[in-house]
Amino acid sequence: MNYIVMIFLCDQYNKFNNEFDKCIDDRGKFHGNFEQCRRRHQDISRSVQEADRFLMISNVACFCCEIAIVILTLYSIIFYRQDTVSLGAEWAILYAFLLTVNLFGLLLTTGLAIMVTLTVSRLCSTNPGDALSAGPDTDTDAMFWSLRKL
Repeated sequence: MNYIVMIFLCDQYNKFNNEFDKCIDDRGKFHGNFEQCRRRHQDISRSVQEADRFLMISNVACFCCEIAIVILTLYSIIFYRQDTVSLGAEWAILYAFLLTVNLFGLLLTTGLAIMVTLTVSRLCSTNPGDALSAGPDTDTDAMFWSLRKL
């Protein structure tokens, strides 16, 4: 679910970026509805902030729960062997499966965090071919130039 939220927000940002690029002429002047662009940028920024809070909390909660389950499983297997694994082959397979599933979940959670970080860093990096890379000429251009650098 976190990946879908991230992709949706990146898609919204890319659409806004493409529409904004169409409003900039060859000389770097802005031609378009300033208020509409400003409102749309604020809406996307608010959505990103809310999603960031949600993703951060859900990833940390998932990671902590999986770590706790792995620790408890290993603790049970090591210190309570007579009550867990030595009860029979079915219990040993169950504990091995539980440990494997949670380790796989930890890998997925970690991979998602790495993927989100890489995607955001690529998305936020400045492109050398940006129309506004030379700097602002007017107050309107200055505002959008600062927004583009975010």
